[in-house]
Amino acid sequence: MLILTIVYFISLPVLTTRLVMGESTMDEKHPQPMISSRVVRTKYGDIRGFIVTPESRFLEPVEVFRGVPYASPPIGTLRFMPPVSGAQWSGVKIAEEFSPVCPQVLPDIRNETAVLKRISKGRFEYLKRILPFLTNQSEDCLYLNIYAPAQAGVRDAVARYPVVVFVHGESYEWSSGNPYDGTVLASHAGLVVVTINYRLGILGFLNPRSDEFPRSPANYGLMDQIAALHWIKENVAVFGGDPTNVTLMGHGTGAACVHFLLTSLAVPEGLLFHRAILMSGSGLSPWSLVADPNKYAAIIATHANCSPELKQPELLKCLRERPLEALLSAPVQVPDFSYAFGPSVDGVIIDTGDLLISPENGYEWGGQPIARAPTGKQVQNAINIINAVFMRKSAVAQLTKYDLMLGVTKAEAYFAFSGDDVQYGIEADRRSKILKSFVRNTYSYHLSEILATIINEYTDWERPVQHPINIRYTTIRVYFRGFNF
Repeated sequence: MLILTIVYFISLPVLTTRLVMGESTMDEKHPQPMISSRVVRTKYGDIRGFIVTPESRFLEPVEVFRGVPYASPPIGTLRFMPPVSGAQWSGVKIAEEFSPVCPQVLPDIRNETAVLKRISKGRFEYLKRILPFLTNQSEDCLYLNIYAPAQAGVRDAVARYPVVVFVHGESYEWSSGNPYDGTVLASHAGLVVVTINYRLGILGFLNPRSDEFPRSPANYGLMDQIAALHWIKENVAVFGGDPTNVTLMGHGTGAACVHFLLTSLAVPEGLLFHRAILMSGSGLSPWSLVADPNKYAAIIATHANCSPELKQPELLKCLRERPLEALLSAPVQVPDFSYAFGPSVDGVIIDTGDLLISPENGYEWGGQPIARAPTGKQVQNAINIINAVFMRKSAVAQLTKYDLMLGVTKAEAYFAFSGDDVQYGIEADRRSKILKSFVRNTYSYHLSEILATIINEYTDWERPVQHPINIRYTTIRVYFRGFNF
């Protein structure tokens, strides 16, 4: 396995042109995009895109296809179900409009004064730009967007373009693939770039786990990503892409999703993608996995007037019959440094095997036995579950089959700190409060020792005076990496 570690990795700006977030750049100097003259015949129907000419004279035109369905709408009886292949359509679909984004609860930024006490000014301005493009929501949201060099349609079949599939991040609970425009990347690098939407939050990751149903699909968002990859495998050649040369790339929570797919036995080895790029995130990050999803599923069930005591099939049936608003309005409070709805162990897409079941298996992580309570029972926290997921023999074997590139920026997780934190730094007392919260919500035992170890590890001992600016950088590193990265 080839592992490349990139310290400074240019991530989202590469994908962003003046069309970012669907914003039109067409004015008197930039004529409207021209509908393509060719019809592309996919396995599900005919489709026609449009031509975009980048402003730079060094970039060739790109053919864009927006809102291409890759699965049936996950509505009605298909809510909380694995994605189903899309039905064929008749006629020629004109792919010039983005699809709705998946239902999501967006960050509340209406009170600017209050918001700036939590996040930086730059982050606030970014949210003001992106959120308006996430308001058109629908459960019918399983669509993808394709950006291909315009000459892709006339290239010889043996000279197809490599394919990059981008899995968006930001959160497991909001965002979309629509805002990330692949025009410049497709033209400059000679790639077919694909962005995807997948189910988020409650609809994407609800997991009412029970011992009676140890293997029951729950990571619907990850299954959507797999379904999109199957569609791309089947159809990307007609857009000029090479289905045998696909790179899966994710950012933030999207990177963690990619990491889970890299090691999942539900993904056919080397068939759907062939290498991966993880930008500013990883499945090894403490926030990447929800350790106790049943707790949050019970909150949703109670709020929607479905008994949490129902068996899993009956509970999901009840929740399918409830209005969407009854699910999204549930009062779920999540501890810092974690998510209520995100990837979790379902025994199908994400599995631990028997590493957290048999106390005699002798499993160790980093030379230390897996954490146990004073009674000798294994501790089921996120860290132990993550370790078990990625250290299974099958997961290790799966991971070695792919080339992997890892990328981080100089200072991660600026979005988690206020403007004052970023500008003036963090005092030692505030750092201790943040780290205590992180340790308390991440680990189960030996909390004082872990806290002391983290502070020791992320203290610049060559500087006798701990200036708030230096403390700020070390705190950001802990927030992003955890003590496990």
